[in-house]
Amino acid sequence: MRMTAADVARVVGGAVEGSAVARLFGAEVDSRRLEDGDLFVALPGARRDGHEFVGQALETAVAALVRRDADLEEPPSERALVRVDDPLPAYHELARHERRERAWRVAAVTGSVAKTTTKDFLAALLAPHHRVGASQGNRNSTLGLPAEILSQDPEIEVFVAEAGMSSPGELATLGKILRPQLLLYTRIAPVHTEFFPDLEGIVRAKAELLPWLDDEGTLVINANDSNQDGYPSETAARVIRYGGNESEARIEDVEHRGLLGCRFRLVLPDGEAEIDLNLPGQHQAENLLAAAAAASAFGVRAEQVAATAPDLVAPEHRGRVIAVGDGISLVDDSYNASPLAVGRLLELLARAPGRRVAVLGEMYELGDLAEEAHRDAGAKAATACDLLVAVGGADAGRIADGARDAGQPNESIHQVEDADRAAELLRRVLRPGDVVLVKGSRGVGLDRTVAALTGEEAA
Repeated sequence: MRMTAADVARVVGGAVEGSAVARLFGAEVDSRRLEDGDLFVALPGARRDGHEFVGQALETAVAALVRRDADLEEPPSERALVRVDDPLPAYHELARHERRERAWRVAAVTGSVAKTTTKDFLAALLAPHHRVGASQGNRNSTLGLPAEILSQDPEIEVFVAEAGMSSPGELATLGKILRPQLLLYTRIAPVHTEFFPDLEGIVRAKAELLPWLDDEGTLVINANDSNQDGYPSETAARVIRYGGNESEARIEDVEHRGLLGCRFRLVLPDGEAEIDLNLPGQHQAENLLAAAAAASAFGVRAEQVAATAPDLVAPEHRGRVIAVGDGISLVDDSYNASPLAVGRLLELLARAPGRRVAVLGEMYELGDLAEEAHRDAGAKAATACDLLVAVGGADAGRIADGARDAGQPNESIHQVEDADRAAELLRRVLRPGDVVLVKGSRGVGLDRTVAALTGEEAA
């Protein structure tokens, strides 16, 4: 954004205290991420209220969006407070205003799995042909995504946004802000089931974006996911299906090369091309297919996808393959986990040469599905790995039990209580040539296990 504190106050119906001409170039809800020129949005958190950090934030931020009744010191010289009744809806209105003011075309990526990777792939495919901005990392929520919108270069042509949710209503809020010209669904699966009665509840919640899709835009859906079958009837937009044998966008003649990636023929509505993808796993080929189908709506041709594909890299902690010495290969997918994603990565591990080691952390927010999902993950691990390390408490125990019940020998199953103990165990038991998969929910902290093995600092 390019606004003064007075402009912000006008948009959100607030009042300025301090410098009305203070110029703003971005926004942030996390005081640790502030940059010079930002607007700090003071929101209540799970443990602390953002208003506690306003004074510190204004050492970097130019202004802060705060409650009208907050007891705060006067802002420093050339800094401002913008006082409103409630900073959260004001923050969302500011993001909606920014979206209205810009001539951007917006591509929104949603689904239950692979959103961040597919979003990054789509941005990379578009970048050689358009001025592209994209939401960073997994900043896909009603808190993080508006900050990404407000911090974009106004001169971009296309904004690629990841839209996520953990409860009903969140995607409706994001849809009202984004108003996308393109909406891409990856795959819908039982994720965050703690907050939904069943899978159908998740399917309905994911559909909350559809009313906000431009009628002259494009809906891109996964033909292999029956949960999406009803979505085309909820929009007037053009529909591109990907993944099915008869879909407009599909992959054919896949040649898997283990951890070296794969080669396949990409078929898009405009033509086809041979693709070399240096990322392991069928799921990464499917992620690229989804991104390529979406990119075709922006005029990117199959041969142009082929030119970009060899340079694609997985986002950090989302399937990167790291050599850690003694011929040991580590597949770092430690960022998050769901039953579907764990199954996909175990399928990849099963095809790897050498001794296969699965380090599986607990999967969070599964509610009533948790016990069955963890036992099932253990059963799948039993057929995919030679050594299993289950990390966490009771649900990690269920992973171990599932593996035993599926026939994995007890001596090849270990359970440890946290990521640090997992690293200690792995240092003792790993052998030259091992292939190690690390996968678990973010809260398990398996990035620390990866950092301990690679000598890098955990995020």
